[in-house]
Amino acid sequence: MVAKPSIVKIIKEQRKSIPLSLNQLSRLSGVSVAHLGRIEQGLRKPSPRTLQKIAKPLGFDLEELLVMAGFLSSREASFSEVERDKLRAELSTLSERIASDIKRITEIVNRLLMS
Repeated sequence: MVAKPSIVKIIKEQRKSIPLSLNQLSRLSGVSVAHLGRIEQGLRKPSPRTLQKIAKPLGFDLEELLVMAGFLSSREASFSEVERDKLRAELSTLSERIASDIKRITEIVNRLLMS
């Protein structure tokens, strides 16, 4: 079994392959050069917030980077098709309820404005 590369190694290799310097990545992401350096040296584990900031400049989808860092599990492992269908149905029901509530709120506001 081949071990997954660490998020630190992935970030560093991706940055170098683009290529971006630490200074450039810092400017693009808003994360300090010092913090990025500590991450790449393995002295700090990047937080989800830091990953959010560096994902786009590194060419990653945020969800993909969060999965690689271990903050999220992959979609395939998270839900079975049955669970996914149940969640979609629940979301649909909630969306319909929200639409109905918005309609009712609009009616009430209009009545108040007319009085």
